[in-house]
Amino acid sequence: MSEKKAKNLGGRPTKYNEEIQKFADDYIDNYPDYEIVNDKAIPNNIPSQCDLAFRLRVHRGTIANWGKDNPQFLDTLERINQKQELMLSKFGLNRGYDSGVAKLYTVNLTKYKDKVEQTIDHKNIQINIDKADVDL
Repeated sequence: MSEKKAKNLGGRPTKYNEEIQKFADDYIDNYPDYEIVNDKAIPNNIPSQCDLAFRLRVHRGTIANWGKDNPQFLDTLERINQKQELMLSKFGLNRGYDSGVAKLYTVNLTKYKDKVEQTIDHKNIQINIDKADVDL
């Protein structure tokens, strides 16, 4: 009885294995930027972690957890993010994607943000006090 058993932390055992890693790597390594339709290059949909999870038949949270526990899978998830950014910049700039949709995706999927700057001129502010309010 000197042998220690690993403590069961509960829950289902992970489905992550080398076959899943290979599938994920193939997904991003071979994801086509565009397809040819009537002799014209049409940009493809943007690869995503959601799409990968759907193809693997698991939840998005599951692949996020796999990334936390497996550095190789985390690298694959990061490459998906990089491919998204590359495709958005490439096809967003040359109008391959609708500009509104490209902007929406870029702001939400990358580190780029839509920034609005406002300045307030505090020198021209007037405060008017109504005589009826003086006693309040």
